[in-house]
Amino acid sequence: MLHPRGPLPPGVYWVRRLLALLVVVALLLGVRWVYQRTFGSSGSSDASPTTSPTSSPSTSPTKSPSASPTSASPTTSPSGSASPSTTAVPLCADSAIAVTASTDAASYPVGSTPRLRMRIQNTSSKPCRRDIGAGQNELVITSGSTRVWSSDDCNPGGAAQVQTIQPGQSYSVTVTWLGKLSKKGCPADLPEAQAGSYKLTGRNGTVTSKPATFALTAASPSA
Repeated sequence: MLHPRGPLPPGVYWVRRLLALLVVVALLLGVRWVYQRTFGSSGSSDASPTTSPTSSPSTSPTKSPSASPTSASPTTSPSGSASPSTTAVPLCADSAIAVTASTDAASYPVGSTPRLRMRIQNTSSKPCRRDIGAGQNELVITSGSTRVWSSDDCNPGGAAQVQTIQPGQSYSVTVTWLGKLSKKGCPADLPEAQAGSYKLTGRNGTVTSKPATFALTAASPSA
């Protein structure tokens, strides 16, 4: 094998052997290439499908509304946390609602700006829904049989604000009275209320509070 014999020079036989070796190597490489093309060279693939998780929808909590301030400055605020309105909760019967009126002082000098307050409370043992919006609320000041002022004279109506009120919970409506008389239609340049005894009543829907008494006093004469 190492010393070829024959009529031709030895170099011819070495060239032939080299060519034969190259043919064998080429055949082996071809077989390997065909195998890789047929069966793949990266191993087995994962055929298990992946499923994207479906996120659960989130529900935004409903915020408790407050009445927008107007020239009479009425504001509505809950005492304690109130639950969002839901149609599963029945409407409050008038017998389940108590309205209370009060002032921030027992007496004021003429020309003062008393703060008036009305509270709307659920006195029943079950939650119920009530419209506590400005369109259902009114504060009225009287002196004897004379109607002196009403929160509806200059700020009538308003959007509904239906809220679920739990047993014992209440909403407070606060109004700043400018100390002047008022009439329907809100005419300008009405006079100040004079010294005397006055009564304040609050109303939510058809439920009216008991009157709260306060006084306006004349300024003391200067020495």
